[in-house]
Amino acid sequence: MGIDCGLRRMYNSLSPCRLVLSLAVQLIVVTFVISEVASLSYNSFGSVLKDDLLSAPVSQNQDPNSSKKGYWCDYCSVGFNKRKSLIEHLNGKRHKAVVADGDAVWEDYVELGNRGASPSVFFDESVTKIDVARAWSLDKFMEGLRARSRSSKAKFVASGMVGTPGASPSSSHTGNNFQGGAGNQIDPRLRLHDLPPSKRAALFRYLHASSSGIPGLIDMVSALPPKYVRVKELLESVEVYFQVVDALLKRSTEQGQKPKRLTRVYDIGCGHGLVGMLIAASYPSIEVRSIDLVPRESFLAQRDAFASTGTSMDNLVFRTGDLSAIAEMEDERVGGGEKHTLVLCVHGCKELTHESIELARDRGMAWLALPCCLRAGDHLEHPGCLRLGSDHTRYALLCGALAGRYHPETVAAIDSRITGRGIVLASSGGGD
Repeated sequence: MGIDCGLRRMYNSLSPCRLVLSLAVQLIVVTFVISEVASLSYNSFGSVLKDDLLSAPVSQNQDPNSSKKGYWCDYCSVGFNKRKSLIEHLNGKRHKAVVADGDAVWEDYVELGNRGASPSVFFDESVTKIDVARAWSLDKFMEGLRARSRSSKAKFVASGMVGTPGASPSSSHTGNNFQGGAGNQIDPRLRLHDLPPSKRAALFRYLHASSSGIPGLIDMVSALPPKYVRVKELLESVEVYFQVVDALLKRSTEQGQKPKRLTRVYDIGCGHGLVGMLIAASYPSIEVRSIDLVPRESFLAQRDAFASTGTSMDNLVFRTGDLSAIAEMEDERVGGGEKHTLVLCVHGCKELTHESIELARDRGMAWLALPCCLRAGDHLEHPGCLRLGSDHTRYALLCGALAGRYHPETVAAIDSRITGRGIVLASSGGGD
C-alpha cells in the first residue's frame, strides 16, 4: 500500500521523459531481483538434489566437445539431456539400488585399510568414496590407460569400441589390432600395481562379489604376486566367465524344457586357467578339468592364491594332455553324463578351436569358444581370396565362417578395448 502511494506521488511529480526513465530503471531493478531469486532457487534446489535426494555427485557438463550429456549422475555413470530426466532417474529404483550397493562396497573397501600391516593392493587412503561406489563403467576405466602399441611413444586407449558410434577414427591401417599388434586396446603388459589409486578402486568395484558374483576374487587377486596380475587378462577372463554364465548356466537349452545342469567343464588349452577357476569358485558342484600340455606358473599361482584365501578349489583338477584327454576322462566316467558337460576353449591357437568344437558336437556336449589365431585355410573354401588390410575385419569374417559351420546358439562380443580377439561362440549341445 505504501509502495503504491509512493509510486503515485512520483508519477505526479515527474515530467513524461523522467517518468519513462524512472520506469525503465525500476524495470531493470525488478528484472535483476527476479533473476537473483531464480538463481538462488536453482542453486538451492541443486544442493537439495546433491545432499538429500542423490547422496551422490551430480555434474553439469559444460564442455561443448564432450560426448557426455548435459546432466550426469556420477554414481550410475549415466547422462541425460534434460534435468527433468535426471530427476526422474534419481527417484528411480535403479539409482537407489546402485547407491545402496555402492555404500556396501565402500564399507568393504574401508575394511581393507583396517587390515594392519598388509592392506590390500586395491586400498589407498587418497581414494574417495565415489571412486569406489560408482557403478562400473568400462568407458571411464579406460580413460587415460596405456594402449597396446609397437612404437616407443606412449599411446592411450580412446573412447568407444571399434566400429561403434563415438569410437576414435580408424582406417584399414589403424583399425583394431592391425597386424596383430597395435590399435585401440589396453596394453597387455599393464599390471594392477601400475594403475593409479582411483583406477584400482574402480576395479575393486568391478570385481566385488556384489558385481561379479564371484566369491573370493578380490582376495585372490590381492594375494597374487604382482607379476601375475595383468589387467587385460583379468578383465578378459571375467568377461568370458560372464558369457559362460549368461549363455549356458542361465538359459534353457530347448524351448519349454528345463536347462541342462552342467556337472563338468573341460577347459582345453587352459593357459593361465583363470576362466575355469572362476567357474570352480562360483559353482562348487561343477567339476572343472583344466587341460594343457604343461601347467603355467600363473595357473599354479592363481590356484594357490584362491586356496590361501579360503576359497576351495577341491573341484578343480589340472590334467596334462590335449584333446584326447577329454575322451579318456569321459570314458572313465560312470554313467556317461555327456550332455551335462561343457568344453571351454579360450583363445585356442589355430586348429584347436574348431577341433574342440567338433569333439563337443560329436559327444553332444555344450561348448563355448573364444577364437584366437584362426587360419583362413581351415574355414574358407578359397582362402586365397581373403585380402583385408584390417586384422579386426579379418578376424570377424573368420568367426562368421565358424558360426556358419557350427551353428552356435549365441554369438557375443567382448569389448574390443579389452581384447582384439573377443568374439564368443556358444552352444548348449545336442547337435545342429
